[in-house]
Amino acid sequence: MEMRLITLDRVLLTKEKSLLLNEMKTRSFFGEKKGVLLENVTEKDTTIILEALERLEEEDPFLIITSGFLNQSSKLRKYVENNINSCSIGFYQTEMTSLEIQNLLQRWKVKISQPDIIETLRDFSKNFDFLEFRQELKKLVIFKSHDEKPLTLNELEKVFSSESNPDEKKLIDFLIQKNSEPLLDYFKNFSGTIKNPVSLISRATNQFKILHKLQCHDGNPTDILKTVWPPVLGKNKDRLIETSKIWKKTDLENAFHILHKTDFTLRANSKISSKTLLITNFLEICLLNN
Repeated sequence: MEMRLITLDRVLLTKEKSLLLNEMKTRSFFGEKKGVLLENVTEKDTTIILEALERLEEEDPFLIITSGFLNQSSKLRKYVENNINSCSIGFYQTEMTSLEIQNLLQRWKVKISQPDIIETLRDFSKNFDFLEFRQELKKLVIFKSHDEKPLTLNELEKVFSSESNPDEKKLIDFLIQKNSEPLLDYFKNFSGTIKNPVSLISRATNQFKILHKLQCHDGNPTDILKTVWPPVLGKNKDRLIETSKIWKKTDLENAFHILHKTDFTLRANSKISSKTLLITNFLEICLLNN
């Protein structure tokens, strides 16, 4: 559907409290469809927005609202989610574009000569939590702060390591090998070491992506593993190849679904017990095809 889009400035909205309601009730002389866009609203705008929503009629323009995080007690969030005439969707940035990465490196004065550096970093951004990836980029800047030579792929590998937390790597290994007993022991003894559950889910998802790739492609598994990043080497490579044999393609896809559901729940609800959620859903993955 095509419509004329009217963007309202939040600053003007706070100064002129009737502005939103007036815009919602204004009709075009030509009778065209209209949408009103209100960006980056906060709890401070709740009263003004709710007044407009409560007086919303079927023939009124569409009201499109964007916001940062709104907790579960938010009046605005509750009203929108429970209103039969509304639709609410949560968007979470999961990766950076090549241009965004390039601009950041230029701003931080990191030199690049190899053309595949940017695409390699973009691949990393898919496997890391968004905020964690930004943090790793800052580590990269510190790493190169006293070195004027261009950044290399070997240097990237030194900074970006999926094994930065050995205990979490053990947990992911237990998960992909369906070892439920040591997995439970881990949560009993080391659960406090999980500082970023969303990042853990991201790394686990990456491991399942590799297993899925091994299942879906014919040919030498070693050659297939050469195409993944970070590279899988030595004993880790052999163990991953053996682990892929205990999985079916459909079970791996079900594991993706469970991990995606876990990731969404963790991001959407900051008050939920991440430990309980991880235990429940990780055990569900371990029981696939058992």
